[in-house]
Amino acid sequence: MDLLAPVAAFLSLPLFLAGFAWYAVRARRCGVSQSLLAPIEEIWDPIAHKTNIEIQIEAERSPETPSPGDPPEPKWRLPR
Repeated sequence: MDLLAPVAAFLSLPLFLAGFAWYAVRARRCGVSQSLLAPIEEIWDPIAHKTNIEIQIEAERSPETPSPGDPPEPKWRLPR
């Protein structure tokens, strides 16, 4: 019984890291633009709320329309 707590703590670390890896893959695939710790950051630094809003607005902004003389972008290139 004395060994149960250290073993549980040791085994919880890989699960915790796997959760962060899953979130990173999901964020890259779905385009999540908000930090995982943004709510905690806003508690400790209220100015960060304005910064997070600006980051979200920038992420939602559509790409610029190309000028008539610009060459077409290759289709294999990922959108910006």
